[in-house]
Amino acid sequence: MSSVLVLEDTPPQDPADEYLAHASDLLTQTTFSLLIGGTALFWFCLLRSRWPDVYAPRGRLLFAAPARIGKTFFRWISMVLHVKDADILFSAGLDALLVLRLFRMLAWLSFSASLIGLLVVVPAKVLLDSDSSKDTRLYDRVVTAALGSKDSLVVHFAFAYVFTALVYYYIARFAYETVALRWQYLLRVRNTRPARSIMVTSIPRELAREQRLKQHFEECGLGNVLSVEIVPRIERLGVLVRRRYQLLKRIEEQIVLMLGNPCRAVGYDPDALHALLTAHTHGAEAEIRRASIRQALHAWALPQFHSERGARRLDAKLDQLDLVLRRFHHADSVLQEVRSEWFSAYDGRRERSSTVGYVTFENAASAHLAAQSFTFSQPFEMRVDLASEPRDVFWQLVTLPRVSRQMRAFFSLATYILMLLYWLTLAFLLSTLVSLDSLKTYLPWLPDLAEKNRWIKALFQYTTPTLMLSLMNACIPYILSWLARLEGIQSRSAIQASVVRRYYLFLLSNVLLIFTISRAVLADYSKWIDNPALIPRLLATRLPTAAPFFLDYVILHALALYPVQLLQFGSIFLAVFRRTVCRTPRQFADAMRPNYVDWAFILPQPMLVFTVLATYSSLAPFIFVLGAVYFVIGGFVTKYLLYYVYSRQFETAGRFILPVLKALAGSLWHYYVLIIGLCALKGKVLYVLLLLPLLYINWYLLSRVSRQFYQSGKFVPSDMWNSDRQSPAVLVNTDETPAVDSQQDASRPSHHTSTDYLLPRPHVPSPFGDLLDSIDREYQGAGSWLWERLRVRLERTWSTVFSKIYVNPQVPPAIFHDLDRCYSLTGRSLSQTNYVWEDDEEQEAETHSPATEPNTVTPRFSTTFDDAQMRAELMLARDQRESQIVPDAYTDFSQSSVSLLEGVLDEGLAVYEHPYLIGNLPTLWLPTKAPGVTG
Repeated sequence: MSSVLVLEDTPPQDPADEYLAHASDLLTQTTFSLLIGGTALFWFCLLRSRWPDVYAPRGRLLFAAPARIGKTFFRWISMVLHVKDADILFSAGLDALLVLRLFRMLAWLSFSASLIGLLVVVPAKVLLDSDSSKDTRLYDRVVTAALGSKDSLVVHFAFAYVFTALVYYYIARFAYETVALRWQYLLRVRNTRPARSIMVTSIPRELAREQRLKQHFEECGLGNVLSVEIVPRIERLGVLVRRRYQLLKRIEEQIVLMLGNPCRAVGYDPDALHALLTAHTHGAEAEIRRASIRQALHAWALPQFHSERGARRLDAKLDQLDLVLRRFHHADSVLQEVRSEWFSAYDGRRERSSTVGYVTFENAASAHLAAQSFTFSQPFEMRVDLASEPRDVFWQLVTLPRVSRQMRAFFSLATYILMLLYWLTLAFLLSTLVSLDSLKTYLPWLPDLAEKNRWIKALFQYTTPTLMLSLMNACIPYILSWLARLEGIQSRSAIQASVVRRYYLFLLSNVLLIFTISRAVLADYSKWIDNPALIPRLLATRLPTAAPFFLDYVILHALALYPVQLLQFGSIFLAVFRRTVCRTPRQFADAMRPNYVDWAFILPQPMLVFTVLATYSSLAPFIFVLGAVYFVIGGFVTKYLLYYVYSRQFETAGRFILPVLKALAGSLWHYYVLIIGLCALKGKVLYVLLLLPLLYINWYLLSRVSRQFYQSGKFVPSDMWNSDRQSPAVLVNTDETPAVDSQQDASRPSHHTSTDYLLPRPHVPSPFGDLLDSIDREYQGAGSWLWERLRVRLERTWSTVFSKIYVNPQVPPAIFHDLDRCYSLTGRSLSQTNYVWEDDEEQEAETHSPATEPNTVTPRFSTTFDDAQMRAELMLARDQRESQIVPDAYTDFSQSSVSLLEGVLDEGLAVYEHPYLIGNLPTLWLPTKAPGVTG
């Protein structure tokens, strides 16, 4: 190994020499991975058939639930494969749909690149490589034929341009599809509150009143403002809300200890007990209420409390319950009083409000226009952006001052850099300690045994480092999520986007770089410290030799770790543990509800795998075959998890996907550095110069084009807001209309005004035109004629390619037609999913005119609502009903979870008012009545 860096004494070793020695170990790694993945898949099928509600918790939802799979062993595979995009959009949201389409796009990209690599690059390299041995096996040629050769660098040079075009073709088409889907989605939810709202930060002192802020936006000509909410500073109220919630949980736990859950006592009446426990009484009425509570609990208590000793224990528990009830009633009354006084005395003054507010316009076009405008003369004040959903807002941090947020951001970044350096050291040591040379110090007998058995050698050389590195990196998203909250980010979607970006950079530095150069650095670190000029040559030499590790890395994640994700060890173990210690109905409901999806655990790993594929695209073309398998399996597993397991915490309408595409395109930098370094290492200066334009092309596309995509995709264009009001015939015949108008304008007599030259005039051929054209052609010569033909050919080729990439956003995608056909039948008939509630049917019958024909296909989510009925989510589902679950013996799921803001129910996060002021507070949740027990 050290001979690689000793450039002065011995010639550098060809990277292909070391690589060919490990090509056959792919079979060993595949066997180990299939053994792990097959075992995980078998146990998942077995456990899922035994406990379907545990491994498919979204199947128990009352609204937007997926089709039940049942207890079959393998049928779930075909059902997941046949789930349509419209079902994903309706049940899981646009974010989930775009993530699944991203997996699909990367799979097709890997498949196309593998065809080019195996059918073109590998044979061309074998024919051009005069140094390849005659007795090399076909397997080794397929896997390693495109690796490091002096005579066949032209293959790498040509493939660099082909692969760049292929990557940008797929990414650009997917970006167009994403933007079109996002625009059409936002158009269909234009009547929701988030679609018509903006978030205003750094509100100046003179505009810190709600009425003044409303007048400011209306005077700017942005449209009518319906409501303005300046978020108040109510930290003390939050302490009171959380205190009330803790007391409420203590009351529920003590009642369950006395009655059990479910309660099997004859005559148990939870409604009557609830009325007694929650009544606010004073004086004699309070004493009567306490006596009634004691009498009821004595009558319905568990059998263990019926003895004399048990009765004494029950009296002690009742005394504790009475004390907690007094504290709870006091906190509840104070909270209700503070809430009422706040709205009666609040006048919007700055000393009681923060510098953050939400403005809701009459239409969504005004909100998008305001988010793109400079509405205030001071550049660092009145910053406007599109508002997130109310349930997406991180209310605990939304009122932080700008200075505090900047200080937090600096501290979070410094902590992230320190953690990155610390983890780099751990990964650096891990990559050396797990090698056979290092293990020889602790286990002298292991290297000899590994040389005799290739299975053991591959296990310790490739499987063990890959598995240990993956397990070590699994806890990083939790740390990064804590750092993002520490930074003071104001929305949950922005927190997850920050974690995705930082986790991807973390994996990139720890996996791709450290495991590539660690052994070479440790072997001869003194030489490259003395001579830093060796570093580029070091990278160009060591990156190809690390290809076996990354081939095994992709195999392990595709065939082993993705099937293991189906078992959901962490969440299932936690749910089972919580269920064993659960007592109250609230605890059972929290343990059985679906977990919220976290994109930080789904996106960074596929992004890293694509970066690895791009880096070793021409050096090891077989890696694209493994990449295609990875994205196919990963897309299938992710589809099952998003459709049957995870519940969406928020909806961004695909806003976070475009930065992911930019990161994927940016992975080409690693490939360019490797290829240019190899060409420079071989002394091919001409190839280095010819590859330099790729650097400029990639920089231009990433810096200019991607910025335009992100800015365009974020806001809906102005011409699309009213496009649905125009007839299709007008849109189709727009090219013919100006011609008729121009002829009419040309026939009008001129009045010799100063603007006559602006009027369209008919084309009159000049008598000298042919003579001038012939002189021009004779002067320019045949070269200009050939250049003109070449230009026309290039324009036609580009228009053909662009027609394959471009997606017209004016035309609604077919998925919305499928959605309307499957889920949007109005009238008295139910939709095919049977998810329409009776009160929804009555509201729709009132909003639709009597002339509306029954069973007319209209989008349910584009119906116009009043302010009182205006929904508050960017969802196709209504309200928060997708969180309601079918009751069971231990809980009736009558209340939503308390996971977004402690002390406030999730279903209360519906408008842009602080949940501590208007959010739905949890109420007393008593034990359920055991089935079969009569009154």
